[in-house]
Amino acid sequence: MKLSLSAIFHITLFGITTFALASSISEPTNSLNQTFSLVALHPYKQNVPMNPLTIGQYGYVYADSGVGAGSFTLKNSKLFFNDEHASLGKNGALLFKPSGSAISGFQAKQVSPVGYEIRLNNTFPVACPIADISNVYQIYYDQGNASHNCMGVVIHANIF
Repeated sequence: MKLSLSAIFHITLFGITTFALASSISEPTNSLNQTFSLVALHPYKQNVPMNPLTIGQYGYVYADSGVGAGSFTLKNSKLFFNDEHASLGKNGALLFKPSGSAISGFQAKQVSPVGYEIRLNNTFPVACPIADISNVYQIYYDQGNASHNCMGVVIHANIF
């Protein structure tokens, strides 16, 4: 098959445009200028559903099958829920409350036109089941609650 010079130019231009668009989507950012909801998903197990992140009693973060919280923001590498900043509690538990020390290092990497992966210092959290409560997992950025059923998850931001 013989390609004309015009066809080669269009194919090359399409390739460069596609590469440029893909590159711009994948650049991490330390701030998002809109509110979003967060969901946790297991990247390798199809049967693990996406669970919205909710803020429970005492500010701890959970992934469960209920209705998620939707007022998260990312500013200057700090994650906020409403006006509460993210901090880490015992064993790296993610929580939002004013008395904790704000942690920085959160980044968002765009993975779709309306979605971002949220990472903390380029790491993903683990979700550990809550004893005696089915389908509810607590989110940790460290070892978790010592349960052998903890699993690595991806935190995904859905822009409104």
